[in-house]
Amino acid sequence: MRFYFSLKNVLYFFLYLSFLSCEKQKPVSGTIKSVVDDVVTRLYKDLDEKQLDTLSDNYIMTFLTKDEKQVLATKFWTFDVNVPVTVSLMRDTAQSVVPFWIAESGFKKTAMIVKNEEYTYEVWQKDFDKGAVELGINGFDKHRPVYFVSVGAQKKGDDLKVTNVYPSEFPLMTMKQGGFTYHDWDGLILTEVPAELSGQVLFTTVRGRAREAHLVSAFRKTQTPSSDMPDQVLLTFSGDPKTTMNVQWRTADAVDDGIVKYWQEQTRDTLTAKGSQFRMEDRLLQNDRFVNRYTAKLDKLKPGTNYHYTVGSLSGKWSPVAHFRTESAANDGFSFIWFGDTHKSEIWGDMTQKSLKRHPEVAFYDIAGDLVSTGLNRDEWDELWQHSGNVFSYKPLMAVPGNHDSQDGLGAGMYQEMFSLPENGPKGLPKEMTYAFNYQDALFVMLDATLSVPSQTAWLEEKLKASKAKWKFVFFHFPPYNFVEPYDEIRKEWGTLFDKYHVDMVMSGHMHYYLRTKPMNNGKEMASPAQGTIYTMSISIPGKQDEWPAEDYAVKRYPDGPLYQHISMKGNKLVYKCYNPEGEVKDAFEIVK
Repeated sequence: MRFYFSLKNVLYFFLYLSFLSCEKQKPVSGTIKSVVDDVVTRLYKDLDEKQLDTLSDNYIMTFLTKDEKQVLATKFWTFDVNVPVTVSLMRDTAQSVVPFWIAESGFKKTAMIVKNEEYTYEVWQKDFDKGAVELGINGFDKHRPVYFVSVGAQKKGDDLKVTNVYPSEFPLMTMKQGGFTYHDWDGLILTEVPAELSGQVLFTTVRGRAREAHLVSAFRKTQTPSSDMPDQVLLTFSGDPKTTMNVQWRTADAVDDGIVKYWQEQTRDTLTAKGSQFRMEDRLLQNDRFVNRYTAKLDKLKPGTNYHYTVGSLSGKWSPVAHFRTESAANDGFSFIWFGDTHKSEIWGDMTQKSLKRHPEVAFYDIAGDLVSTGLNRDEWDELWQHSGNVFSYKPLMAVPGNHDSQDGLGAGMYQEMFSLPENGPKGLPKEMTYAFNYQDALFVMLDATLSVPSQTAWLEEKLKASKAKWKFVFFHFPPYNFVEPYDEIRKEWGTLFDKYHVDMVMSGHMHYYLRTKPMNNGKEMASPAQGTIYTMSISIPGKQDEWPAEDYAVKRYPDGPLYQHISMKGNKLVYKCYNPEGEVKDAFEIVK
């Protein structure tokens, strides 16, 4: 199954994010979000940690007020119809508890079944007169195969019109075999549709809606809650690496200001830069619901210069002093390290810290997606930063999101809140997800393969065509060469451009094994790197492959990790080495131009 969006569906996805933003502006008593926000606040006040962990549907129903139940039963999905209709609600049979409002509101379970390639849905039906139709939440669990509905006129021949759909971000389609219901998984198609429902109006959705009223087995704790001591200090680029550097960090939300003090090595002149503040919320993180994240953009720095810095507040505490080095103005060579999927792993974190000790000269790090396993849970990001130690307070981290960072049609909002990256990507797509930057004589193009592939193609060609860099690298999560999924659209849209403008290397992850291909051009194996692109895929955690079929295009493969890759360039020579955590070289090659 494919997990990246079509161009059409990515537009629906952005509209949905707009809906979530606009929802906050509605009257507090009238939205699912405002009700659940208030309920969570009261639960924190009334219950202890053990009680939160053992919440049941029955308890929640006693805890809710009458008005809250009414909102949860009627404001999840609403629309108007111009003629009497029968609404069919398809509920996954694996969901353990039927949402409270379905039977209460008059829906009756039928003998009909709807299936797709993964799930079986029972069909509930209710007749409505013309006018408003109001439907409730998917439940208090986080059951990802959320319900969907179809609507048909009760009287044959009536010209049914559906209007005022809320949320309105997803199109009305036709209920039929071969159709899909989830925009975040549009390759998951319906395989069995009863004749009575075929041809009806189908309401599509995203699996992320399961989170909107999630309360049962929902509450989490972070092992590293925020405090008045700044932590999670992170360097990134968003401007010219010769003269700028971005510094990001975290504090408790009680800290109301953030400042960076910085100075050139072996000088006493201290400069300051104010950090912009963003209040970050994870509603279900019971011991750290709100934190402040700060971003300070340092500019007018000197090329090839070491700077020391600390972050803190005027009335509070300061972080340990760290240091960074700006890009040299001379084209004197540099190195970087990149990782495949990291999944906030302690094993990866240990390897990362060892890699910096082994290669202190590296200019920056890259990660090719799946930094964490559940990108909307901030406690997982806390683990990522905790396990990596202070590495990224000394070396910038440049990343692209993977499917675990951008989940269930809800996007990669928390990923975006963590990073300050270049905002030079394609128009109409989220900023800082697809971007490009130059470092010395190398171009780095960072693509978000979880979004529409075609919507990034023109921008990609523009960047490659305009570049005069000697070395060209492209990072994105889904690997064009692997033995599981061919990713034909990526090969067609992007691979042809890699061939046309001679990209030297492509770096990916996702499949949890290591691969280096021969130089490839138009799917064909070439004799030398001068004739094609080398595709690499890596994994930063232990992996497991149940199958291990041959891949004729492969030069080197390993079925698991953890591994990391170190690439150095100087003049016309590139040296690539893949290491395990102990420093043993597992793969190596050179390119000389």
